[in-house]
Amino acid sequence: MKKLISIILLAGVLAESAIAQTPEQNKRSTHEAYQALAKYDFDTFLTYIADDAVDYGQGAMPVNGKMAIATGLKGFFKAFQGYTLTVDGIAVDGNRVYVQNTFKGTQKEKLFNMIPPTGKTIEWRDVDVLEFNQQGKIAAHWAMNPNAPFDQLGYHSLTNPNTAVVMEAYYLFGKGDIAGILAGCSPDIVFDITDRVFLPNGMIYKGPAEVVNFFKTLTKSITFTRFEPYRYLADGDDVVVFINGEYKDNKTGKMSKATIVHQVKVINGKIVWLKGLTDAPKPITMATK
Repeated sequence: MKKLISIILLAGVLAESAIAQTPEQNKRSTHEAYQALAKYDFDTFLTYIADDAVDYGQGAMPVNGKMAIATGLKGFFKAFQGYTLTVDGIAVDGNRVYVQNTFKGTQKEKLFNMIPPTGKTIEWRDVDVLEFNQQGKIAAHWAMNPNAPFDQLGYHSLTNPNTAVVMEAYYLFGKGDIAGILAGCSPDIVFDITDRVFLPNGMIYKGPAEVVNFFKTLTKSITFTRFEPYRYLADGDDVVVFINGEYKDNKTGKMSKATIVHQVKVINGKIVWLKGLTDAPKPITMATK
């Protein structure tokens, strides 16, 4: 009898926890969350976000997890300090909420560590789609007009899907994940590294095995202390990237800096070809820092 009572009680608890918020509750939570954002109150805003939430509206690649989402949002809003965010309308359909909103702001600081302050004012009209989970938290977000800020700032290339592929490769390079880089390349990948700035003997590396050898030779020769892609230009299958590089010569210990330019060809979401060019390195001294 006790066992039966326990099962009944447990079933009741589980049933109660499985009851989702009503559409009106989701609508109210949405309004409160956007009010918090409009008041620059990120701590309160984050209480409405699920820990395992996914944001499909921050860029070409999904952003997974509350903390990663928070980092991206804070970086964006910081670049537009003094912004205004208004909610123009809210509609509800089951566990989804549609938010018509307008963001206005002037870019005063660097955006996503790439776009320098432009001083340009943007007016971003969008419709956000929010999906709530059973616990009444925002579990997913989509934006219907996610590219508007970049277009208005004049950085259209960041909205090109090929740019996202290249950016992911640089992110993996920063982590030292060579296997991850190769997973984003085609089987017939070609690295054309013939400018001989970093390597004693410039050459063309063909196929994954040779590309792995390139990275081994590179890390044996130099150690990057700064590798900062700062400008992307995309057209068709090609993405051209300008990179601020600072590195130590592992033999001499001397520090140098140089502008690196990569031309990358992306086809069907895979990198098929990369050519690296580097200008004349300049020594880093106390006077040049």
